[in-house]
Amino acid sequence: MSKEKKFGSYLRSLREDRKFTVRGLATKSGVSAAYLSLVENGKKGIPSPEILKKLYGPLDVTYDELMERAGYITSDLRSELLPETIRTMEGSDDLNQLIDNAADLLIKSATHQSGHLKASYKNYFLAEAKEAYGDYDQEELSKLLDNPRVIQKMFEHLTLEEKISFLNIIIEDFVEKEIDPLEVLGKAPEKRYQVLKVPVLGHIAAGLPIMAYDHVEEWMEIPNAWNLQQGEVFVLKVKGDSMIGSRIYDGDKVIVKIQNEVENGEIAVVNVNGDEATLKRVKKTENGQVILFPDNPRYEPIFITNENARIIGKVIQVMFEPK
Repeated sequence: MSKEKKFGSYLRSLREDRKFTVRGLATKSGVSAAYLSLVENGKKGIPSPEILKKLYGPLDVTYDELMERAGYITSDLRSELLPETIRTMEGSDDLNQLIDNAADLLIKSATHQSGHLKASYKNYFLAEAKEAYGDYDQEELSKLLDNPRVIQKMFEHLTLEEKISFLNIIIEDFVEKEIDPLEVLGKAPEKRYQVLKVPVLGHIAAGLPIMAYDHVEEWMEIPNAWNLQQGEVFVLKVKGDSMIGSRIYDGDKVIVKIQNEVENGEIAVVNVNGDEATLKRVKKTENGQVILFPDNPRYEPIFITNENARIIGKVIQVMFEPK
């Protein structure tokens, strides 16, 4: 018997024991009768954890029992779950978001603002790997752990059961500190980004590296919404009014991702002829001619003819200054 049919049979027996019709259970739970009928007949996949959350109350069973029966957790893990973990899972609107919130909490505590793993956590992973796999290449693992997103990537590859086990460990720490985990982890998600420290440049001159020390006027922190690495992005102070049609004014700052190509019509920082870089919209004709268009009718387009001209980076966000 397939796992879908097995779960469907179990669901039907629960419903009949409670003397519900399919329609009666649908009314009590808010799950459609048509869907419930398909599940009971094994013609639909296993219900999601969110649907199970709607069913456990009317069926007078616990949420963790339905999760085990559905195959999301094993009996071994179920026996390890703290009552607070079960309560937190039951009380959250979205189990996956709850787990992601817990993961974010761990990542923030285990990493620097740059995203790199803190030394104490890195040493812990290395020690654990050595104990579990004595012949494991420590140097190779050390390089892997230097990846700024290593914890995030490791977490993404866990199964749902492994993630719930991880959630149980996090909640155990909350319980010991007498903190309500649902208050912390069950809140509506906010857009949370790691912060990236970037240089603010007043100009970019020819013949020197983009990040040359004498170009940097200050350093500032920006939310890393693009998952970029240190050295891949900078902030440029805008000079002049050639891009006011795009609401980019003199004194504004633009966030620039360093790259040597942009799509047709995108705004880029371009070194035109070896002089100071300019901010313009890049357009390419069918014959390969590159033209830089200002977004201000007072200025003429610039036709790129110098072979040393190069695109420095693409503008990915404008930081408007109050006027």
